Amino acid sequence: MRKILPLLLSLTLISFTTGCMDRIIIEEVSLALLVGIDLDEKNNLVLSISSPVFSEEAKVKEEVYITKAYTLRESREEVDKTFLALTTGGKTQAVLIGKRVMEHQGWFKLLEPFLRDAKNTVNARIVMVDGIAHQIITLQPKDKPRLSLYLAKLIDKDNLRNMNVKITLEDLRRDNYENGITASVTELRKDGKILVTGTALLDELGRYKLSIGPDENKLLHILQNNIKGEFSFTFRDANRPKGEIFPDDAYSFSAGSISVKTKTGYQDDKFTFDIAVDMRVALTERFFPLDILKEGDKLEREMEREFEKRFKKFIGKIQAAKIDPIGLGIHARAYQYDHYKPVQNKWGEALSKADVNVKVKTVITSMGTTK
Repeated sequence: MRKILPLLLSLTLISFTTGCMDRIIIEEVSLALLVGIDLDEKNNLVLSISSPVFSEEAKVKEEVYITKAYTLRESREEVDKTFLALTTGGKTQAVLIGKRVMEHQGWFKLLEPFLRDAKNTVNARIVMVDGIAHQIITLQPKDKPRLSLYLAKLIDKDNLRNMNVKITLEDLRRDNYENGITASVTELRKDGKILVTGTALLDELGRYKLSIGPDENKLLHILQNNIKGEFSFTFRDANRPKGEIFPDDAYSFSAGSISVKTKTGYQDDKFTFDIAVDMRVALTERFFPLDILKEGDKLEREMEREFEKRFKKFIGKIQAAKIDPIGLGIHARAYQYDHYKPVQNKWGEALSKADVNVKVKTVITSMGTTK
């Protein structure tokens, strides 16, 4: 009985397991790994889907469908008319949205199926295409892996170097409903090949406002205190000659151990933000002679002046656009709530009048292996 009892217990437990009754056969499912949303010249919605083909008999391993439809869910019905398998959005890697779409208020509601249907993913990367989204989706580069995997890895890799933002649908939803920050998404374009050009900044209504390149995106991440990955910069020393052919004034460095502290105040009927940035840097490239032990402090001061100039220019740009991708509104709400509450629904305008000052302190900790 001692030997039989465990066997009977095991058989009883097995009889109550669900097994594989709800299994999915991969050949019977069309995975919408890429989704594109565009507007044509007459402002008709154009939706596109790219799905892998798992059939061994198929010579083309990517199936693309482009259709005009009233909503994203309706487009799935159109796609199923031609795809051999049932379409699902549970594994979508990226949603590519044409610039014409993002220039209009209310485009975010088009992503309703991803948020409402639990079978769909909310981790898809949101990307603005400077051009037409389905021109990206129809690409089949021979020297790259499957397009959906290539795009996902390209966006993630550039984000590790802080050249762009990486925003998922879940992130975008949070920023879209948060008054203290305006949303931003990865921006790319097709120029013979796919290029991640930087970040698209949106206004309070979710409309595309302006674009920033990799260098300004690094400044944005620093101001956000989003200190992850690599921060590499190339500056020119203003005190040195440019050089006739080859640069004689350039130097590059990587910034690490970055500390950001933001002090929020309110004075003379406007908000004030004093941001202190401390960083340790390692020289990675230098085209002019320098005794780092005797003249290192001069180069540090030059770095600080250049950083502060770049921060001032970047902040002036977003204030002129009346947007807040940094999230300074979140600081204002936390530390100056009585003043923030009356302007929370028009925070972009309030920030445009604020005093935002950035002070930078740099310390050179390494000059590489070459003296």
